[in-house]
Amino acid sequence: MSFLRCAILGAVIACQVASPAVSQTSSGLVARDAWLRPTGAGMSMTGGYLVLINTSSRPLRLRAASSPEATSVTLHRSVVSGGVARMESLTDGLVIPAGARITFQPGGYHLMVEGMKHPLKVGDRMKISLAVDAAAAVSVSFEVRPEPPAPPNSPPPSVSAMPNMKMR
Repeated sequence: MSFLRCAILGAVIACQVASPAVSQTSSGLVARDAWLRPTGAGMSMTGGYLVLINTSSRPLRLRAASSPEATSVTLHRSVVSGGVARMESLTDGLVIPAGARITFQPGGYHLMVEGMKHPLKVGDRMKISLAVDAAAAVSVSFEVRPEPPAPPNSPPPSVSAMPNMKMR
């Protein structure tokens, strides 16, 4: 292989390693900055977060998620109503308007990953497939990261730490 080819290949690999993971399908859905919370010993559930961008000219509906490393991956959002925090399952999925960006983050939209085959530690990776209407599933690599610092006056970052949390 020529020196120039090696240099170009090295530059391409370096850019891919240095840039945040991005997954895209022909549907126009882009997934980036995907991460999971680490789990402690004996825990088989965690939260998943990412940014979804609809680059198409039509709305897309995120219908479901799945992973071979978990028994269940479901779409949720956390809401606070009347001083009570609760999680709502998005059983009808989530519509991402044309050209819109939706951020899954602690205290808002998130993925609930349950029945994991092994605990997750910082630095691990897990593949999760996102099913979008009338399109091939998007396979996204989620990195396990430490908890980000909470913004001032925000609800507690850990859903499990919310004593009044109700599933609906």
